[in-house]
Amino acid sequence: MKKYELMTIAKITLGEDGARALSNSIKDLISSTKGKVLNSDFWGKRKFAYEINHNQEGFYEVIDFEIEADAVATLKNQLNLQDGLVRYLISATK
Repeated sequence: MKKYELMTIAKITLGEDGARALSNSIKDLISSTKGKVLNSDFWGKRKFAYEINHNQEGFYEVIDFEIEADAVATLKNQLNLQDGLVRYLISATK
């Protein structure tokens, strides 16, 4: 299994509780694709450097996890279907 880092930005309209609920559903997605969440760091509300889809701020979180390399595409497809996500980025770590 390879280690990855996932940064997510949740819509500000969700509120902090909604953003944390979205975070939990994303962690469940990682587990359902036979991955393992190693660490989670909820940064809270941050202002964007530039406007994204008419949003100027959102809730940030970084999740470190392990997953098989071939399951990353499946995870990305599931993340694309998540309502409430402004953006996400998955990057491999050492």
